[in-house]
Amino acid sequence: MAVVSHSDEQAELPLLWQLCQALVTFGCAVTVLDATTWESESNPGLLQLLEHSRWSGDEDCQPGAWTVLPAAAGIQSLCASPLQQSQIFGQLSRLLPKGSIVILYCKAEWMIPIIGDSAIEPLLAVSPMRNSLLTSYLALKRLLITGKLKPTIVNMIPDSLPASSTSSQSISASLSECVKRFLGHDIKVVDITEQQIEEPRHGDTHHLVLRLLENAVALNADGPPEVNCVHLSDFRRVDRFAGSH
Repeated sequence: MAVVSHSDEQAELPLLWQLCQALVTFGCAVTVLDATTWESESNPGLLQLLEHSRWSGDEDCQPGAWTVLPAAAGIQSLCASPLQQSQIFGQLSRLLPKGSIVILYCKAEWMIPIIGDSAIEPLLAVSPMRNSLLTSYLALKRLLITGKLKPTIVNMIPDSLPASSTSSQSISASLSECVKRFLGHDIKVVDITEQQIEEPRHGDTHHLVLRLLENAVALNADGPPEVNCVHLSDFRRVDRFAGSH
């Protein structure tokens, strides 16, 4: 799965939090590749896995586990590599927990080399925040024209506002109209209300997750796994999005 970063964390982080919560509710293990955060010696992530190791620690790969990996340098490295998309998927499959749902969270220009021209539907969240319309339009243009992807606009509605609120609807409606008028594409728009607590299984986020799972791409790995494991205790867990709203 994929969530686009276009500098609207007010919408993006609550969406990521709710997606992960919904997937965990369905019994999935989740790995978020957070390419808005850079890896470091004290905060290792995807880059360290690409350079040295594969994932280890089966106890942390059970259903319900939720892990966030810093991934900015690692994703940049994959974008610059001569590997084909199937090879990138295979490499990620060998490195990440078997059976995990992987969510790529990065800007559009980094997303295209990784998942471009695939069945994956990137989610692009918008909010009433100033400049959200401009940054989201530029990201959608890249995804549609260069990436040949079919993104979905997610209108994140603050829980203090009703779903019919003018301010909550105007950005997504204007964005959809701009894409249709200037790019010739009809884009799906989904309204999601920010949840402070876990959403029931019949909620909007869960319906969205079920649809995304139908179009998710399997990371099929060929060949033996790499050696020299780094244990999961070295990585940062879950709390990246916990305080986002």
